[in-house]
Amino acid sequence: MAKLFPDLENIDRLTVPPTDGERHLLMLLSSTLDETCEVYFNPYLDGDRPDVIVIKPGCGALVIEVKDWNLAHYEVDINNRWRYETSVIRSPQQQAFRYKKNLFNLHLPVLGLQHLTNPNFYNLIAVGVYFHCASREQLNAFYRNALDEVRERTLSLNKDRQSIGQIKYDKQMDWCNRARFKLERDLGMSWGYDNVAKKIGLFDKRGKHPLFTPEIYEDFTRRLRPPVHTQQQGIMVAFDAKQQALTVSKPGFAKVKGVAGCGKTTILAQRAINAHARHRSQVLILTFNITLRHYIRDTISRLQGGSGDFYEVIHYHAFISSQLNNYGINLKSKIDELPPAQRTNLDTIFGMKSLFKGVETEKYQTILIDEVQDYDPEWIKLVRDCFLAKNGEMILFGDQSQNIYDRPSDSRESPIALGFGSWVRLTKSYRSAADAALLDLFRNFQMQHLIRKYADSEIFDVKATQASMRYDLLNYETYGKAYDPAFIFEKIQNYIREYQLHPNDIALVSSKVEWLIPLNEAFKKFEKTKVMFEEDAERTALTARMDPESEQFKEEIDTIRRRKKCFFMQSSGLIKLSTIHSFKGLEAQTVFCILAPEDEAEMVYTGITRAQKNLVVFDSSESSFRPFFQTHMTVV
Repeated sequence: MAKLFPDLENIDRLTVPPTDGERHLLMLLSSTLDETCEVYFNPYLDGDRPDVIVIKPGCGALVIEVKDWNLAHYEVDINNRWRYETSVIRSPQQQAFRYKKNLFNLHLPVLGLQHLTNPNFYNLIAVGVYFHCASREQLNAFYRNALDEVRERTLSLNKDRQSIGQIKYDKQMDWCNRARFKLERDLGMSWGYDNVAKKIGLFDKRGKHPLFTPEIYEDFTRRLRPPVHTQQQGIMVAFDAKQQALTVSKPGFAKVKGVAGCGKTTILAQRAINAHARHRSQVLILTFNITLRHYIRDTISRLQGGSGDFYEVIHYHAFISSQLNNYGINLKSKIDELPPAQRTNLDTIFGMKSLFKGVETEKYQTILIDEVQDYDPEWIKLVRDCFLAKNGEMILFGDQSQNIYDRPSDSRESPIALGFGSWVRLTKSYRSAADAALLDLFRNFQMQHLIRKYADSEIFDVKATQASMRYDLLNYETYGKAYDPAFIFEKIQNYIREYQLHPNDIALVSSKVEWLIPLNEAFKKFEKTKVMFEEDAERTALTARMDPESEQFKEEIDTIRRRKKCFFMQSSGLIKLSTIHSFKGLEAQTVFCILAPEDEAEMVYTGITRAQKNLVVFDSSESSFRPFFQTHMTVV
């Protein structure tokens, strides 16, 4: 008998009980599969809520979507589009495939990163859809009209082959073949009440798979198993009075802005812990930067001394995408509501008020949003109106000086702030001693390059007594007119040897990923690194399979970068190389910041403020910021 997580007793206590179909499937899985199998019902996966995931250690996994639908109210067309009465909806098969895709892209680091080098890992997870109110014959009948239409088009094409010409024939026949494949694939993965037991039996007979290693199994169970309430001793943080007040969880709205290093992330993490302790339900934490997910999770785990599974931590776009999938909402039909000029604007699409119109979404008692300066005001409204519970708690955290995406600040400040009270301002940075020259550098940069543009931004609170007399490593160097990675690599190696810097404490950041790739290759000859972009070997492997100028190549590179960002671990023990965009919100003891001639003040500020203790800036000899750094840093 398979193990259920949670067990049936706890499943019966859930606020939203299982449907008849879900309960029937769970009982069938429990009685059919052997004791080595594990069945997870409705697991929380940072916004994703698959109905059932089955794990057979050493063999594979199965994602099952369950529908208690009367198919008489639904139809599928030749394009594999589903409709409920007159509304286009996302098909159950699409939902299941999205859950599978997100296991690789968002939730399982070991599996996701291994898949980048070996596509066969994708076959470890099977998908199925169980229709509780339909027989196998009814499912065949449901797809019959669409498949018949494909066959008729195919026959017609063969009949007209001579008259339409070979090029047109091949193009239309390819379309028919793809349409038939998708329809037959989805029908094949659809189970009725009279053959679901057979399908489960087939999964139970799966043999050992060499790729489903114990490490992959642990990757699954770490994320899927329900959290256990434990009383472990966490780290006590000495918050000052202002910070302490912000960690108190209570219903209502508030917004917090502060300088880099003022403790926003730690405050957010402690408030999340206190929020869960107050209402004992999931806490939603939204970021803009993909890489912050694990950093926030690690901070929560460190503070509470245990699992962070009561908290859904996810970047905004992935959260909205997951919710659209959870509720079977067809995004294309929503996009069609927009004027043609706005249909490719993701900011507009992901802020549409109509995205969840008429949908009873799951609500959160507490929602905490980090990096709010990067949010469109409509996103804030959408989250508040569609996902915040009545009398809920919603807090915004931000730093306008890190506006590296060039959001228009004046028009955004008021709409974002509306309804959230006055800004609570944090001006004291705890990354370095209050009289450290590093903080003096940050403050002076703000005053000289940012204060006129962001008049309401927070300025570092620095003690005036001999600030320049105390510093660690604070150097400024130029690399000439043209960037030279060999020169930069040699310089950094010298610093590492001279100052005996530990790899885990080092980060190399730049706005240009193409500058970091050769640096990474140079470091890899001597030690392992942690990066958020493709390596030479990965790019070479892709180039062998496809045209580097093709859209497919660009999409593959984007997939590699997004997945590495998503699974980036701050405390990896390795030297980290990252774009400034991806490292925003993170920090390191020693930062080597490589500036490009076209970098704006916001980019420079975000890059240099990643440093906790030591900072070395490499700059163009023609940089407009050169006079500033020559005045405030040691010129080498």
